[in-house]
Amino acid sequence: MVNTAHEMPATPAPPASGWRVPFVRPDLPTFDEIEPAFRESFASGILTKGPALARLEAAARTLTGAADVVAVSSCSVGLALGLKALRHLQADTNRREVILPSFTFLAAPAAVEWAGYEPVFVECASDTWTVAAAAVAAAVSPRTAAILACHTFGCPCDLAALSALADRAGVPLMVDAAHGLGTTLGGRQVGREGLAQVFSMSPTKLVVAGEGGLVATSSPAFAGLLRELREYGNDGDYDCSLAGLNGRLPELSAALGLASLSRLPAVVARRQAAADAYLDVLHGTPGLGFQAIPAAATSSWKDFSITIDPDAFGAGRDAVRGRLAERGIDTRAYYSPPCHRMPAFSRHHRADHALVVTDALAACSLSLPMGGHVTPAIARTIATEVLDSRR
Repeated sequence: MVNTAHEMPATPAPPASGWRVPFVRPDLPTFDEIEPAFRESFASGILTKGPALARLEAAARTLTGAADVVAVSSCSVGLALGLKALRHLQADTNRREVILPSFTFLAAPAAVEWAGYEPVFVECASDTWTVAAAAVAAAVSPRTAAILACHTFGCPCDLAALSALADRAGVPLMVDAAHGLGTTLGGRQVGREGLAQVFSMSPTKLVVAGEGGLVATSSPAFAGLLRELREYGNDGDYDCSLAGLNGRLPELSAALGLASLSRLPAVVARRQAAADAYLDVLHGTPGLGFQAIPAAATSSWKDFSITIDPDAFGAGRDAVRGRLAERGIDTRAYYSPPCHRMPAFSRHHRADHALVVTDALAACSLSLPMGGHVTPAIARTIATEVLDSRR
């Protein structure tokens, strides 16, 4: 049955023996790859702000092509501190709104609120599931402070259109690039576009640091302020002109992230192979829909998600999810409910401003297992189980 009440469906319980196929398993380097950096940190006693952090930031600059990269303790912290830095740098204090999609992870509007802005939720595109440029354009007003886009599930947002919109409006473009390591546009890793793009290195991502984030920017002023903010706002002499927090990335996490970053091409290739296998089995099935990846782009495939039309497919999203759980296959219902339906953020959404595509997508989207444990053979098996769930 389609979820029309906009309530988060209960997570299906695994069988008594546990999941046969978990939703995700961290794609980690071997311990031998990270042991030298760990030993260096232990021997020196430097557990934060050390050489591993510097090496990680340098490698991320090379990968993204951004002038600077600031490593932080999480992508959420990077978004929050980045928006806080933006508010400090903006001269027009009447600009208090940040336009962002509702079909996204809740960390984005939470960061907007934490920084003192108000979220303005807009529609996503029905094909790519990233924020719709036309909806952003319609929401721009004299109160707009920034546009916050997202590389949804690893599919790049329309950076060219959004950058042009931001330029015309005289506001910066920022990107929640949590899913973006391994995402390319025009053959290049995303990250240099806009004022800043904020990447995640949590266990579900292609680059894993345990927890961690990378803020890529080409603005020296923004990068400098961000470095102060991740140190409580301390500029180095225990003075503080702007309140920050402890957003530092520990050395051991930086070392793990650096080793993981070096494996990114192989991780992307494995996920692409799994995505191809899913599509080989599922594509063309009545009632199933798939995210459209632009021709000039590649997805990181942080998630492989499908949409399910219950009438055409013969079973609804939640029924399919429950039947897969019975067979030991873990799944996720992203992003149900969407952010504009959540009690924490619903007050920012006008009741007369319907987000039809977002609500429909949130009610029928299902993300299948993806990660280093999902080989093409396993993906084909899961896809077959999806088809069999109609019976």
